[in-house]
Amino acid sequence: MLLLLRPRCRSLQYLLPRHSEHHPNRSHLQKRTLLTLAIESSCDDTAVAVLSHTPPSTTLLFNERISSDNRAFKGVHPVISVQGHNSSLAPLVQRALQYLPDASPSTPSIRIPSNDGALLMKQRPDFVSVTRGPGIMANLAVGLNMAKGLAVGWDVPLVAVHHMQAHALTPRLVRALETDAGRCSDSPGPEFPFLSLLVSGGHTQLVHSTGLTGHRIIATTGDIAIGNLLDQTARVILPADVLDASPDVMYGRLLESFAFPNGPSHEQYSFFEPAASRSDEINTLPTGYAWDIPLPFRNTRRLAYSFSSIHTRVHRIAASNPSMPLDERRSLARHTMRAAFQHLCSRLVVALEDRPELRPAARTIVVSGGVASNKFLMHVLKETLRIRGYPDTEIIAPPVKFCTDNAAMIAWTGMEMFERGWRSDLSVLPVGKWPMEMDGGDGDGILGVGGWIKKGRAW
Repeated sequence: MLLLLRPRCRSLQYLLPRHSEHHPNRSHLQKRTLLTLAIESSCDDTAVAVLSHTPPSTTLLFNERISSDNRAFKGVHPVISVQGHNSSLAPLVQRALQYLPDASPSTPSIRIPSNDGALLMKQRPDFVSVTRGPGIMANLAVGLNMAKGLAVGWDVPLVAVHHMQAHALTPRLVRALETDAGRCSDSPGPEFPFLSLLVSGGHTQLVHSTGLTGHRIIATTGDIAIGNLLDQTARVILPADVLDASPDVMYGRLLESFAFPNGPSHEQYSFFEPAASRSDEINTLPTGYAWDIPLPFRNTRRLAYSFSSIHTRVHRIAASNPSMPLDERRSLARHTMRAAFQHLCSRLVVALEDRPELRPAARTIVVSGGVASNKFLMHVLKETLRIRGYPDTEIIAPPVKFCTDNAAMIAWTGMEMFERGWRSDLSVLPVGKWPMEMDGGDGDGILGVGGWIKKGRAW
């Protein structure tokens, strides 16, 4: 898989999990090491991670996820997904415990059974991280209750994490892993402030991130999210045999591979011309067929996203021609993504033009969430920023494994919150809808829900 991350250190490669005792400076840094076990269960992925952090080194000891099988429903079924969490989470936690560092005389320890039944002495995590929201309430509750049980059993703090905050901070996790591997000499980044495009099946947001808990929503979707759009249009665009062969319901990923069967390349992307001005965006791009897909909001500078018009248009096109030839289907897939991605970029450029205070943060744009793994999105974003006067903007997206929901990002966000003294009360409940910014006032957003406890910094 190709990586989309483009940090200041250009040699990033995906890091395989490895034990922290392999770190060359482990003995020197032992006293300042923090260890967390993290759980993510907001949707249909059950995920657990173990992360060890000794500034500036970070080591991902374990990171696995199991997706519930929703193929019969061609989408996430709430009952099936919560059953998946209930059946998968405990065995996954049990497996993750094997990857905790071996205990030493100077570290608190726990005893766990090995695969052969012998008792192992492992280092006790300093705290437990878990997704509190946003997400499906019943699914969140499975992970949160497990995390509370571990925190009580081990007598350690709990850090209940905001899922979208974790997506926004994922590139900081990846940079921290780079530092541990010796491929980057600078501290974990990107440094605040930066802009984030959070693009997933449930969210589409342009966010101004000024600090760990300081996030202002510049634009958000008023209807469906972009990931949902791609999944739902893929169902009517993709040939039946392609849908039937899918191992999961991540149809948006299939849409990209179907649209560009030879992979990302300038030749494959040559049909796309970036809009050099607002007037270019207003003009509908010809497709060579009897249909077209106009951009949403092309006649307004409203800072918001809307993908329902693309959804309706594509479904009508597909319904009017059920025997659509393969080449036309491939073109429809390309133009569906082109319209969606141009809409993302259009609102970003409008924001930079109409709100000059955002421009310093625009030196870095983080693209995170499941749709961030789409190579064509990155091409559209890069080319649009180049032609509209922002050629030097650094665009950062995590490796594919960290774009989808995962527990590593929850572990890292929990680590950053814990280092700054934040803990969660054991009485906290799941939060189905938890905006990063509630009312736009100081003290709202991530810290605006109850249950936070402020302690001193970890060091």
